[in-house]
Amino acid sequence: MHDTYNSLADLIPPSLPKVSGLSTLLGFDGTVDIICRPVETRRGPGDDYTPFSAIRDLGNRITAADGKSALIEIVNEQVKIGGNGPIMANALAESELDVHYIGTLGKPSIHPAYGSFTERIHCHSIAEPAITHALEFDNGKIMLASMNSYEQVTADVLESEVGVEAMADLIENAQLVCLLNWTCLPGLNAIFDWITLSVLPRVEANPQRLFFFDLADPSMRSAEALRDVLQRISRFADFGHTVLGMNFNEAVQVSEALSLQAPKPEAKSLCKALESIRSALNIQTVMAHPVDFAACATADGSWAAPGPHTDTPKITTGAGDNLNAGFCLGLMLGFQPDDALKLGVLYSGYYVRTAHSPHLQDIPAFIESLQT
Repeated sequence: MHDTYNSLADLIPPSLPKVSGLSTLLGFDGTVDIICRPVETRRGPGDDYTPFSAIRDLGNRITAADGKSALIEIVNEQVKIGGNGPIMANALAESELDVHYIGTLGKPSIHPAYGSFTERIHCHSIAEPAITHALEFDNGKIMLASMNSYEQVTADVLESEVGVEAMADLIENAQLVCLLNWTCLPGLNAIFDWITLSVLPRVEANPQRLFFFDLADPSMRSAEALRDVLQRISRFADFGHTVLGMNFNEAVQVSEALSLQAPKPEAKSLCKALESIRSALNIQTVMAHPVDFAACATADGSWAAPGPHTDTPKITTGAGDNLNAGFCLGLMLGFQPDDALKLGVLYSGYYVRTAHSPHLQDIPAFIESLQT
């Protein structure tokens, strides 16, 4: 496994001085995540319990209660920032990039969970955060979210709270613009239109500027709605290097919505599907990450990189957002796509083992640790 990342280990040291000069803008979600373990068996007070290890086991308990009732205890392990945008922003800030964030962090005052977040990130909060109970299992997570505040994330609110000129300035100065969590933000289509029609014409063209999109599990949205937002995303390719990031299930849903052959969870099939998606959308890069590897496609070809999988993660909520941060950081630093993929999976691998996002300078030592 160590040899897989050797090329990346050589790239990182000379790249470290470049990081502090990179500026990013992200938005527009924001939750308070309550990380929980659902209890399968309790023997005594405190930590004297056995959590459900697999999602299917909790599912079986719930199914058995159909037509009856059930009490399932959840143990709160951590209260933390959540949402695609804040977790990705936090990961980028950990590597000391200049990070600007617009989202639902609390209004009129910032939620206490975001106290340290606001100390190192330039924040503009436009609404109260959503609340998510993230049920953690050894093989995944179930996220139960209350998202009423997301209805306040609209183009009109952004125009009044931020303004066209200020948004144009933020994008002008950014090497990376991340527009995330379309599934949960009902006003994001209109925001995309506002940005492409009103904001970006005021911004000096820069083909190196990255526009990164993460749809965030569009399974509860229709295929028609998914095709509609994909068309909107494709318009950003006229203004910069547009990247669509997905997990594996999202790659399947996007393929099916575009009437393309859905991928299988192995590298050759996924690479072929990503090439087809990229061509259909006419954007610069498409990336997807199953559990144990990541793949991407550009006009020059496609690549896959294995991930440093662990059977005993400390946390899985936010793993994909850390992967996105590492991948985008690699692209900003001028890494080739395969090395950017490696950086992405290493950011994710570090995060799930430590429950903390890495600094870029931590990655060479992490690569060394994978040798044993």
